[in-house]
Amino acid sequence: MRIGIVLLSVMVLSSLAISQISLSSNDAQSYFAPGKSWHHLENSRVTATMNVGTASSSAQSWTTPSITYTDTMRIDNLLPSATPYASKYPRATHVQRSSYSDGGNTFTYYEYFRITADSMISLGDVSRTQSGGKDTTVYYFSYHISMIFPFTLGKSSSYRDSSSMGQGSYFIMRNTNTYDAFGSLTLPTGTYQALRMKETSITQTVFGGIPFSTDTSVSFTWITKDGYFLSISTNNKNPSGSIPISSLAYTTVINTPTGIGGHGDVLPSDPWLGQNYPNPFNPATTIEYIMAKSGFAHLTVHNALGQEVASLLNGFQSSGRHSITFEANGLPSGVYFYRLTTNDHVSIGKMNFVK
Repeated sequence: MRIGIVLLSVMVLSSLAISQISLSSNDAQSYFAPGKSWHHLENSRVTATMNVGTASSSAQSWTTPSITYTDTMRIDNLLPSATPYASKYPRATHVQRSSYSDGGNTFTYYEYFRITADSMISLGDVSRTQSGGKDTTVYYFSYHISMIFPFTLGKSSSYRDSSSMGQGSYFIMRNTNTYDAFGSLTLPTGTYQALRMKETSITQTVFGGIPFSTDTSVSFTWITKDGYFLSISTNNKNPSGSIPISSLAYTTVINTPTGIGGHGDVLPSDPWLGQNYPNPFNPATTIEYIMAKSGFAHLTVHNALGQEVASLLNGFQSSGRHSITFEANGLPSGVYFYRLTTNDHVSIGKMNFVK
């Protein structure tokens, strides 16, 4: 399941009563607002059960099983112009970037969307893998409506996709999403009003023009009014009540930009230095950092020999999230390092300037 499609369900919903929950274009734009970030925690090999309830127009309650999360990923909302692939998705209005490292390998993923007054459209994504000295980028282009606004209890949507495996051989995938239940959801952070989305995916494999197999999978996503979500997968084809689950993902908000409702910034215990974007870059890139507390900060850029080539910041900084632009005009292509120094902490990041 594509991350951006899953994370669409995190959007903050507005309503006067839980039975009247609806999702508008303004809610979607608030969720995808540049500068807002999320923690995505997941365990894809869960041995647990959960009462998922049933499709119903009456309120019910759900409780997240207590598990250990084995995978953690950060997700950031960006302006399309702040990404290295904006020219390939010129109609995009919003982007989500996720990244993680595993065994010395770095994986970065960009999901591009277009949000209008009446719909949200998926435009495609970019996957970048940096591994063993190789840097591989894969583009995926699509154009399908992910959601029609407003979205309410009882509403559903579907889309179809296919992938070729050669002449006469291909995969066909059909997805149907239905908001079929509402009630209260208890998460590790508390209990919230929620709307349940059931996703049914049917994948058909065709070899040489002959249908070979058909597989059906079911997953559930619970959306809360407070910007959190829970998603589970199950091998049960007709799930209801208490069932075994095979994976569980949980997303929490890290920060909220000025002017957008939510719980506000959650500051780390130490200064935090983010990966610059775009990267590689030419000629400008943005560096984000978080000050855990107000105080002195010095942000510098160094070449591969350790020589300082730019001083971007040197002085007092207030606590919170900040960003600064570095322009490499006049510098040769190559690897550069940026360093954030505070009174009690040093952080270093690596970036590539390519002319």
